[in-house]
Amino acid sequence: MSGQEIRRIYRTARDEDLPLSLKLMIGDKMFEYSKVQWRVEGRMRGLRYGTNPHQKAALYRPKQSKGGIGKVDWVKWGKDGPSATNIEDGSHGLRIVGYFREPAVAVMKHLNPSGVSVSQGKESLSQVYARARDADNRAAFGSVVVFNSPVDRKTAEEIMKTFVEVVYAPGYGSEALGVFESKKDIRVGEVPAQRRADTTMPPDVVVLDDGSLIIEDPYRTSLLSMDDVKGLPVPTKKRPSDQEYLDLLNAWWVACEVRSNAVVFWKNGTSLAIGTGQQDRIGAIENSIDKAHKLDRSLDGSVMASDGFLPKLDNVEALAKENVSAIVQPGGSVEDQAIIRTCDERGITMVFTGERSFRHF
Repeated sequence: MSGQEIRRIYRTARDEDLPLSLKLMIGDKMFEYSKVQWRVEGRMRGLRYGTNPHQKAALYRPKQSKGGIGKVDWVKWGKDGPSATNIEDGSHGLRIVGYFREPAVAVMKHLNPSGVSVSQGKESLSQVYARARDADNRAAFGSVVVFNSPVDRKTAEEIMKTFVEVVYAPGYGSEALGVFESKKDIRVGEVPAQRRADTTMPPDVVVLDDGSLIIEDPYRTSLLSMDDVKGLPVPTKKRPSDQEYLDLLNAWWVACEVRSNAVVFWKNGTSLAIGTGQQDRIGAIENSIDKAHKLDRSLDGSVMASDGFLPKLDNVEALAKENVSAIVQPGGSVEDQAIIRTCDERGITMVFTGERSFRHF
């Protein structure tokens, strides 16, 4: 098979015959789903394929859904439609930017953010996007970009400077759509916002190797405001400044949507390094630091969020070498007292959430 034939596989939709609707009964509650399809050039189209090109797939939306990724409207179609991963990246990105009230951008790769940024006052959306992209410009190649505010022409032009697979936003200016038309393959979706506290939504369902199911409540952090984070225990002698509290809250929001083990370094509205998917927490920290160094980025004065407790002193020692100023983490390690003492010795402030935010799917 030639390289051209292999490339064609990735650009060709796979026919599927999955049902038009699904019903899920959990106790006395029934959740109904309808298959999501879009009319493109007179034909009803669905997902291009699943996670890989040989997997058939379809997207299903709960009938009570009022917004979110299942309600995406493709204002520009390309590359024979979205794959399952394109949709999943959009969903995880929407989770992240949905926490922020100000214009925010998440640059997604394989269900994890490579960079996240939020507006710092009067800067343009194109500047916010550029910071998120350049947080890890190598990983941002072939990304899915998610906004919580409408995209204008200048931002569209910035997006087109590099290779982006898909863009999701709640709206687009007419001039922005004209910019996207210059690239054949890029897909552009308009997604209405969804309330995060919608309790009518179905639970999370995980399918195991033998078809067994795990059903659990959807994870939602209880830390949604500055008041929430300022009310948390501070076990160190030094308390966070107002700016550190804001950075800690923003870093925590991003860590909540990064695959565990997850750590997020953050400063002044932008992720500086994100560690994800490591089997040990120090590995996630070391990988983040190493990537920041390769990108010639200082972590001096940044804060770090960890989705699970810091289990060993080497975690704090690695952060102290980078002059990290504050940490937010669940707490609960048998090493907590030693870690607190080390933070005090190194001038690091620490906040305990009392809440773990593992994400494994």
